[in-house]
Amino acid sequence: MKNIIITFLVSICLCVNIFAQYGSEGSTDARSMSLGKTSNAISQGIYSIGINPANLLNSSSPVDFSTILPLPHLSVTGGTTFLTINNINYYFGAINGQGRVLTDNDKQNLNSLFNGGGLIFSNMSFTLFSFGLRLDPSIGAFGFSINDFIEGDFNVPQSISSLALYGNPLSDSIYTFDDSKFNAWWIRNYSLSYAREIPGVENGVLQKLSAGVSLKYYQGFAYVQSVQTNGNYFQTGSENQITLHSNYVVQSAFSSMFNVKYKDTTQSSGNSSSSNSVSGTPFPSPAGTGFGFDIGFTANLVDNWKVSLAVTDVGSITWNQNTAITTSQGQYTITDLTSKSLGDTLKSKFNGNSVTGGSFTTDLPTALRIGAAHEFYFNEGSFPGSLLLAMDINQGFNDEPGNSTKTRVSIGGEWKLANGVPYIRTGFSFGGLLGFRWGVGLGIEAGPLELNLATMDMESIVAPSSAKYLSIALDSRWMF
Repeated sequence: MKNIIITFLVSICLCVNIFAQYGSEGSTDARSMSLGKTSNAISQGIYSIGINPANLLNSSSPVDFSTILPLPHLSVTGGTTFLTINNINYYFGAINGQGRVLTDNDKQNLNSLFNGGGLIFSNMSFTLFSFGLRLDPSIGAFGFSINDFIEGDFNVPQSISSLALYGNPLSDSIYTFDDSKFNAWWIRNYSLSYAREIPGVENGVLQKLSAGVSLKYYQGFAYVQSVQTNGNYFQTGSENQITLHSNYVVQSAFSSMFNVKYKDTTQSSGNSSSSNSVSGTPFPSPAGTGFGFDIGFTANLVDNWKVSLAVTDVGSITWNQNTAITTSQGQYTITDLTSKSLGDTLKSKFNGNSVTGGSFTTDLPTALRIGAAHEFYFNEGSFPGSLLLAMDINQGFNDEPGNSTKTRVSIGGEWKLANGVPYIRTGFSFGGLLGFRWGVGLGIEAGPLELNLATMDMESIVAPSSAKYLSIALDSRWMF
């Protein structure tokens, strides 16, 4: 199982060209990221795909599309919830070429950072292609996009830091690893979207009501999840022996491009434990497929108000190629830590055995999105330009990668001083999986071309040593 995890983590590092908006926590386009991942009521054209398909209609141009030129639609985020750059430099950095010797107080402070475990995460995004077309209002708008999604996270148990800092504990001590969970996948969707106005609903407040739907075909290229981790712990005895207890179950599936080889003791029929490598192709064979849909509504109200509601990524993926359930259950007592055969013994005991074949199903990162926005236009001689303010509430319905059942609220603002001057954007996100984050970014319109650049972590710019996360997003859109 170790080889499986390493293979996928290395692949994540190599596949930097992947991701788009999905789930309540997943990556997003650069404009939305700069607004603190605020997007539901203000998304426009192709940038509404994956957020709220009703907003396909909201674009000043009949046609918009994005490719890898001049800027790819790229988003990268990574970090931890417990260590800052300052922490890493202090506790793990070198002094005059030698490692720091930690005092008892240092050890206590470092260990406290891991209280409740610590999350390490990364995600990357890339839109291979997207296209939007707006026709007569009686016909509506159409959109198409191809998006990849990669996300991985690992929860580090506090016991690991305790063992590393304090060494072999006293007799009858127990260090549990039940919170050592990990989850990762790489999926792609092909999305076909449609939106149009709903006629005959206008009244004194409601000026326009739009509805949209996206139908999605998913391909899954890799999936790894710790299904069970309860019962993993480290225990010392009264005679200086150490007993290791293992009880984990890991579920996995991989495209043949990874050439994963399972340690299979049963070799179920209908599913090979290994396959030929086809790495290098932009369209690898999937390990699973599935279907999903988005549905959204947007109401334009008087006085430049807008409210939106959407439910996204309703559906599932069935994994049925190169699948396995890997388990390790049992215990082993170590009486001689100097034994030369100890490493081989532990590997044989706890490396895990895989049962290949069969299939399993995972839900998509289904989320509810509620948003509102108001645009202010200032009179000549007063505050210059225009100001757009927006707020979102995002609620995930599961904890699949890119999603969280913890409610996330965000607010954002976009100021346009004048034509030809870049948009200035900022926003804040609260709650969710990562808590408070501060986004900032710029947008440039140059004729038919729009360019956007953003980060979700202003702290990494103004106080990089105190930052826990690093993120960047950039994209370009052609409009005709």
